[in-house]
Amino acid sequence: MRLAERINAETSSFHSEADEDTIRLLGAITADDYRRYLMHTYGFVAPVERAIVQVPSAERYVDLRRFNKQELIRRDLRALHVAEIVIARLPQCEVPPLANAEAVLGWAYVLERGTLGYSNLFRHLASVLPGEAAFASSYLKCYFGAVGEAWRSFLQALDVAGDHDEQHARDVIGAATTAFRTYRAWCNAAAHTIS
Repeated sequence: MRLAERINAETSSFHSEADEDTIRLLGAITADDYRRYLMHTYGFVAPVERAIVQVPSAERYVDLRRFNKQELIRRDLRALHVAEIVIARLPQCEVPPLANAEAVLGWAYVLERGTLGYSNLFRHLASVLPGEAAFASSYLKCYFGAVGEAWRSFLQALDVAGDHDEQHARDVIGAATTAFRTYRAWCNAAAHTIS
């Protein structure tokens, strides 16, 4: 079985919970709801991306430039009139240093999988909050028009890593499991600290 299929199957118990924030926004939302969503998302994405780009060996599998979405979130928050000093002080998730490319791929799986619902969320946002969609949706449009292509290229990177040996595959899956657990803990903590 390909690593892309294995990681999906072996982390499936985390998927519905990881998708809750995005799904929640597909209902009736306000600009404040969307602002809180971006703040909460930034608190996870920013430290994970910083950890990812610190591992140069990851470039064997993925283009590290794709892990700069935190800047898109910052742009969107500024468009929603959140001051830079407030953004700089937002609580952030504690992410352990990533030891190798396999750890990067596992943590990146959580980030990249999350982008799959952003096109639907952007369309919904455009219908209920057109001003915010026009000026504060850079993050949701990070792969706009190419979500499937971006996802497939990431899955190919997973499969290349999994082709090395079973230990590489287990390391990637273990890292993804840790990332999902960390995200769950972050969601619980952020619900009480971001308003």
